[in-house]
Amino acid sequence: MITSEALLKSRLTPLLLATVLTLTVSVFWTKPFSSIEAIVGDQLWRLIGSSVAQERRVVVIDIDEASIAHYGAWPWPRERTAELLNRLSEQGVEQRIVDIAFPEAKPGDDQLAAALLKTPTVLAQILAIHAGQDIHRGELQGGVFSDRCTDQFPVADGSIGNAAALHAASAGHITPRMEADGVIRRLPAIICYQHKAYATLALAALAAGAGVAPDFSIATGKTWLEPTASLHHPGLPGFSVPVDAKGDILLPWWISRSAMISISAKDVLDGTVPAGYLQGSWALLGASAFGTGDAVSTPQAGAASSVEVHAQLLTALLDDRLPYQPRGTLILQVAWIALSALLLLSATRFKRGVLRVYGPVLIGLLLMGATATLHAALLYFSSLWLPWVAPMFFILALLTLLTTQGYLGSRAEGAVLYRNLASYLPSHVAQQIARQEPSSTLNAHHEQVIVLYADLRNFSAWCDQLPAEQAGALLHSFYTLADKIIHQQGGVVEEYVGDAVMGVWRGMEGDLRPLQAAQSLAQRGEQLFGAETGIDTLPPLAIGIGIEQGEVLVGAFGPARRRTHTLLGRTVTTAIRLQAMTGELSQPIVCGENIAQVWRKTVEIISLGKFMLQDRPQPTELFVPGQRMTTSASNPSMDTLQKV
Repeated sequence: MITSEALLKSRLTPLLLATVLTLTVSVFWTKPFSSIEAIVGDQLWRLIGSSVAQERRVVVIDIDEASIAHYGAWPWPRERTAELLNRLSEQGVEQRIVDIAFPEAKPGDDQLAAALLKTPTVLAQILAIHAGQDIHRGELQGGVFSDRCTDQFPVADGSIGNAAALHAASAGHITPRMEADGVIRRLPAIICYQHKAYATLALAALAAGAGVAPDFSIATGKTWLEPTASLHHPGLPGFSVPVDAKGDILLPWWISRSAMISISAKDVLDGTVPAGYLQGSWALLGASAFGTGDAVSTPQAGAASSVEVHAQLLTALLDDRLPYQPRGTLILQVAWIALSALLLLSATRFKRGVLRVYGPVLIGLLLMGATATLHAALLYFSSLWLPWVAPMFFILALLTLLTTQGYLGSRAEGAVLYRNLASYLPSHVAQQIARQEPSSTLNAHHEQVIVLYADLRNFSAWCDQLPAEQAGALLHSFYTLADKIIHQQGGVVEEYVGDAVMGVWRGMEGDLRPLQAAQSLAQRGEQLFGAETGIDTLPPLAIGIGIEQGEVLVGAFGPARRRTHTLLGRTVTTAIRLQAMTGELSQPIVCGENIAQVWRKTVEIISLGKFMLQDRPQPTELFVPGQRMTTSASNPSMDTLQKV
């Protein structure tokens, strides 16, 4: 049968609890876990982006505040947009990617259509997912019939294309996945509408740049380090776009906003851009001016132009560096959790020094740091996005449980140690010793106490004649009886000295409880040890008690490796000498002068005269309690005082 103590000590207990807790929280707190990973991931992207050099292959042409202020509110006349595109062609851009849709036919469409044909151009279009109504404006371009539109790609229920007169080389959708916090972190690679597949703007631009149609196929990953699925194109050998189970691309943010070249559309129209500055680049045209309605929230900024999303994706596609979550994510998580558990459990095996106390905490903190570092390193060097909150939670849970188990174990060990000490020493002394390191420092002070010294007379003769078990049982009975009575009357057993017990009372002067204890001990001792033994050669057993009040020296003495706690002084010596006189005087209890002086106010105290005590140059008057007592409201315990 497994006991609670065994469960407390077993290292499997915190391991199982941490595992169950992690599984439970992972199942029921999926969204909070994902939110934490996303928010921390945003900060990681910002850190990574700050170390990347300036990007010159993709240049943003921004319809910004300066452009609006100079050329008027957006949308501009189609002629001005056509002029802007023509200026880009004159600059020698290799491809123009327009993050703007032109759904309505307007004057100037002929000029804009002519400008679209001068240089390869990709237009934007919107495919509404879960729009709730059938929206259809303009005409869609770049759609490819696909039998995979039934289950592998999201399906739109509305669309916003471009005017019929505007035909570009290609077009791509700009529909993002908006997460619960409003931040764009994923983008559908392909969206289906009316059985046709439409690639996102960046993929359409990549296909147009290679001179092929955006006809991408999807393949499921095979190995555990591959993505869930990936897009391929026969015209782009070796090219692969990792997507998740929903067909979404995990957006990259390798480049900081400051490293992305952005040129005002006003400068392009005014001709102030140096000649050849845009030669061979891909110009990504978008609007960031206030009021254009094109602001989105990204991991890099709370409010940014959506053109930045496509610029980041384009550069990552050109570098073939898209982040993704591998198929074997669960395997990797379990492996890391298992390794962490092994290291943490190993840390609990330290037995000495600082590592015994701080080893698990140190290893746990290092593991949490390693988890975060490994996540960042895999993302930066291998483009692997591994969930880290669940392993981090497991490490924290196991560390907390192990620390709690260690603390409870230490408390339990401390309690056992204290109980063991308290069984050999007074409780207040045991408590003091348990809380301090061993020391050779002198620790002594004076106290006013009442000392009761009780001896089992003639026990030495019995000890020599009886078997060890019987002699030991007699002494054990005496110790047990004395301890019980002394504690019942509010005293403390300070020492067991051979076949004697020394009890001490601290507190109110003239306390009658020591007298009650002495009378109970004498009476019970007569019942236990006064019976006939059948051994005529042995003297009778009896209990003799000496009581005195006064000042004593209390302290711990000796070197740190072996100390002793004791009470010393005239009061202790007197109590011992008084006990020695009980046999000669045939009295079970003999009191000293000091305690008799106090007690005689409430209890009948009888003087036996003066006697010479050992080591005393002058005679000492001895007293015994009588049978008469007076009542006193100040000491209710007198009502229960036993008579001798």
